[in-house]
Amino acid sequence: MNWIVPVSPSERAVGILSPETERAALATLKEHGCLLLRGAFETSLIDNLYREFTNRYGALDAARMAQAAARPAPNPIMEVGGTRYEITVQMTGPFANADLFANPLLTHFLSRPLGEDFRLSSFTAVVSHPGADIQHIHRDHPYIFGDASIGAPVYAINCSLPLIDVDAVTGPTGIWPGSHTWPEDVTPPPTTSFSCDFRRGDVILMDYRTLHTGLPNRGTRARPILYMVYARPWFFDDVNHMDRIPLDMPLEVFAQLPQENRQLLSRAYSSAVRARWHSAPAK
Repeated sequence: MNWIVPVSPSERAVGILSPETERAALATLKEHGCLLLRGAFETSLIDNLYREFTNRYGALDAARMAQAAARPAPNPIMEVGGTRYEITVQMTGPFANADLFANPLLTHFLSRPLGEDFRLSSFTAVVSHPGADIQHIHRDHPYIFGDASIGAPVYAINCSLPLIDVDAVTGPTGIWPGSHTWPEDVTPPPTTSFSCDFRRGDVILMDYRTLHTGLPNRGTRARPILYMVYARPWFFDDVNHMDRIPLDMPLEVFAQLPQENRQLLSRAYSSAVRARWHSAPAK
């Protein structure tokens, strides 16, 4: 499957894909339900994220992560498979860099399949520890009309950025190309997934309806991948964030963002503020 569309240094520098690259990327995403934009982000930005992630969570091995995930809701850490954990990462320091969540090249491209008024729906990271087995095969959300044949437009796209270079040993994401149009009750054999090496600076865009799985981590180091989900303004993810906030950014950081960035984060940030307000002790 030819699903990799290279981003040139000049495209990355100006923050927009050329018309030819954009056409190829849109056609790939439409046909396969997934797209790898190779080299879309500066590796220096990704390396800063990895250093910060290591400072925050590097001391948490699989056992300590399991203990943290066992705490009652609301909890920023959730187990999503054996020795595989999703973290609602606080958006401070490098994680508050607008070149990350409001990356011009990425957001300009996303306005094509999602429309100009899309929003950041969630901001999390998934880390699989050495020994992690294959994850369950899943879509990020069921078909919103219960039937793929209805032909609903793309309503959310999950954008994943590896914080380290990921290969077959470390455990990339296994994807079933074209499965965003399959009947909902079709579950393919795990051995039929497609995957490839996933480098720092790459971003995988995946239609929320596309079947995928985290492949086993047979290496010796933890594999963190950042996930930024963008969605149409009318779509609300009522599956993945019932017991935890979809995004964590302190008020003082949010207040300092440019207006266009606050608008991008407005819905997820409002959900986080309401969750905190409801969980605050009564005076």
